[in-house]
Amino acid sequence: MHEVLNALIVVAVVVLVIVRRFTRRRVDERRLLVLPLIIGVVGIAQGHLIDAHHAELSTGLLAAEIAAALLLGLGLGATTHVWREADGSLWSRGTWATFGVFMASIAVRGGLYALGHAAGARPGSGTVLISVAAWLLAQNAVISWRSRELPGRVSVQP
Repeated sequence: MHEVLNALIVVAVVVLVIVRRFTRRRVDERRLLVLPLIIGVVGIAQGHLIDAHHAELSTGLLAAEIAAALLLGLGLGATTHVWREADGSLWSRGTWATFGVFMASIAVRGGLYALGHAAGARPGSGTVLISVAAWLLAQNAVISWRSRELPGRVSVQP
């Protein structure tokens, strides 16, 4: 059941990311870390991140998956068009370069999954969620950093 639920979560997140990435949308700087943290906690909570029968292989693949997700997330954040309106609100929209990095991300993840599957590793599906969390975290960190460089920042009072 966890596999089906995770597949649905991943599909929903990918659809959400595609729609949000390539349409003009307002960015809430205070909430950039919320979704990646929730996804990461769910992935960790599911456990079975390492296939006990192929511990070294699945550990290496998990590390490669997280490293790739972080690097590709940095690319996504760097290629996203980010601007601040006159009222101080932050906006973003993906570019064609963002789309290219997004497609590369899918290809890399698919390749790592296929490699592990071909070698017999069967880690839990939480590994996908942890990878997506790392991917979004890196992307949002870059967007947050870039937004601080934009003129017209409005300070938020607690």
